[in-house]
Amino acid sequence: MKIVDSIKNKVLIPFRLVPAEGLTPEKIAFSITIGVISGIFPVFGATTILSLLLTLLFRQNLFVVQSVQWIMALFQVLLIVPFMQFGSFLLNRQSLHISIEQIKLAFQPGIVSGLKALGVLHLYGILSWSIIVLPIGIVSYMVFLAIFKEKS
Repeated sequence: MKIVDSIKNKVLIPFRLVPAEGLTPEKIAFSITIGVISGIFPVFGATTILSLLLTLLFRQNLFVVQSVQWIMALFQVLLIVPFMQFGSFLLNRQSLHISIEQIKLAFQPGIVSGLKALGVLHLYGILSWSIIVLPIGIVSYMVFLAIFKEKS
């Protein structure tokens, strides 16, 4: 029960602070979807900027998008290597043998050094993300829309 209470207090209760005015089920579902797809973007440090740009572009709720994007950080870490490997596969490059530990070591001197050291691998990851983001976005939107329409 302690885990459930922790999740409830840290994740669900802050969403009650979102003003209900003007938030239709469609807008909430789209805001969450933007948070999901920007939160798994396979470049460390770029998800906040990407989610902010998408929020402004589509005029969504910044609090909801940023909150979901931050929650998705764990999935970003888990998916970054598979994104890079899939991009390498798509471009018919040699198979990648890279780990989160290697990525972490590349970023120890700084963000710019890490991006330089892993630049091509990040491009592989971005390619993979670009291909799967539309299907993930559509499915996420439909699922969240169904959930929020049911609640309203």
